[in-house]
Amino acid sequence: MTLQNRITISAVDTAQCLEQNLDKLRRFQYDRYYRELLGDTLINHLESWGDHIRSRKKDPFTIVVAGEFKRGKSSFINALLGEDILVTDVVPETVTMNKLSFGIHKNEAVLSGGRRLTLSDEELSRSALEKLMNEVGETIRQLELWRPNECLKDIRIIDTPGLNDISDEYLDTIVADAMAQADAVIYVYSVTTPLSRSEQMYIRYAILPQNYTKLFLVGNYSDLLNSTDNFEKVRDLMNKRTKLLLPGEKTYLISALDEMCRILDKKRPCPELESILKNEFEELREDIMNMVQEKKDAVLIDRMQRMTRQMIADINIDLENIEKGLEMNSCQIFEEKKKLQMEEERYSQQLSMAQNNINEKVNKMKSDTIEWIESLMYQMECENLTVYSVQEISQYYAYYCVELLETVLRECLETHREELMNHMSDISDELGKGLAGMYAAGDNIQFCFRLNNSTWTRGDSVTMAISLVLGNSVINTVADLVGSLTRKTELESEKDNIVAGIKKKYPLFKKEAIQKIDGQYSALMHSACKLLEEYCQDQLKRAGETVVQYEEASQKCDEDKKMVMQAIAELHQVLVGMSEEV
Repeated sequence: MTLQNRITISAVDTAQCLEQNLDKLRRFQYDRYYRELLGDTLINHLESWGDHIRSRKKDPFTIVVAGEFKRGKSSFINALLGEDILVTDVVPETVTMNKLSFGIHKNEAVLSGGRRLTLSDEELSRSALEKLMNEVGETIRQLELWRPNECLKDIRIIDTPGLNDISDEYLDTIVADAMAQADAVIYVYSVTTPLSRSEQMYIRYAILPQNYTKLFLVGNYSDLLNSTDNFEKVRDLMNKRTKLLLPGEKTYLISALDEMCRILDKKRPCPELESILKNEFEELREDIMNMVQEKKDAVLIDRMQRMTRQMIADINIDLENIEKGLEMNSCQIFEEKKKLQMEEERYSQQLSMAQNNINEKVNKMKSDTIEWIESLMYQMECENLTVYSVQEISQYYAYYCVELLETVLRECLETHREELMNHMSDISDELGKGLAGMYAAGDNIQFCFRLNNSTWTRGDSVTMAISLVLGNSVINTVADLVGSLTRKTELESEKDNIVAGIKKKYPLFKKEAIQKIDGQYSALMHSACKLLEEYCQDQLKRAGETVVQYEEASQKCDEDKKMVMQAIAELHQVLVGMSEEV
């Protein structure tokens, strides 16, 4: 073994060393002498970085569970921990981000203004939360829960809202903060819609670039696959898709419902898959816990090193600005201010032009989608239904229309979001990544088409869609495959009356479809324009801070300039020491 291989790194010693270096920066932060010499901008950056690094130093190994709405994230966490902690019966009005930590049993809701509301376990339910929100007069978006659960001893788990159901800016911000704090991510999807293009885009552009310690891709609801044969077919499909996203990584297909039933010794949903699902979940749990044990010390070192390097790079930019300002005269400062003013005007014009361009592109996308959907709906309306029985039409047709329409609209949105993302990447890579991660304009698309005052399940729509393609002979087989999710309804005595009733309802169905399309594309346009505006504001803010640093440095007398250079040298010395140690 070489000498280099015998050297190990202690997380405790690294953290202590970093703390000592941060303490050296305190004299620059709190001594008025240095603030007057180096300026508010640099000192504020030092304070912000110091607070951020110290707060993250205390964080336990953090696992963020992400995925779209209704993918069973909360159910998965409950199954992983072996107890019902998180509420699974949620609606958009009660969507929260849940932080689970080790400790004495306690629940708190995070309110505005630094306030906290202690909750009983019963008050975590959907109905109780809705009542509490009315009483406190604000929406509860964060819950912090502590449990003396063995699995939580070394980790904190953050359960995020559905990425395609983030409906307000505050929730969007706290979810972004949670993803920024993650050391590992578990992305949960449904095996019934395995890793759609939207999900793959989000993973590729918003998760993978963060270089998290580990990313697990977990397919939930595997009990719905019903047979070993179907399970292996989906596993083969997901092995291929996972290979493209995460080469060499495992594919996990689990059922949170099955695992909780097994833990609680209740009847399990799919007898044929019991052994497979048990082994799959145990393997996933073991891999997660092994990863935590292997990485919990190293991740603190990596986290501290990464943030320290970012801080040093940021502060060095400030120091370069101050040094440059010391060499400037009043005429040069005047020119810099003129450049800033011109830059503001240029950004304003470019922002307006870019937003108009985005609006035109999205409106064209919307127009194309409406044209395609209207053509599809015309074909559905004119479908020859006489070849089907009264029972088949009544039982399947409504949700066949709904499923087909939702699938086509989702495909249009995914294609157009990718086009828009590539367009914005031409302006800035950050804009492209930002749009990939913004699901506020997402695809939480649901239609309702009712016949005879009855609403049918998605399983029925799959059955009808396959029957239209393959023929009536497969209807009973497919109905069994999707779990016999059909319901009986009263049937009208004549097929002509049913078909006439369908055609009568089509105008309202079309109207709803156009409204849904308009809403989805308006949200996509809003997200893109908002990202662009924030990007321009950030660029101008930094440019303005730079000019301020130039001016403050240039206005100092020769004697003060010497003291500024001395202060810069002292700060450089501390930063170089930190850089060498990390």
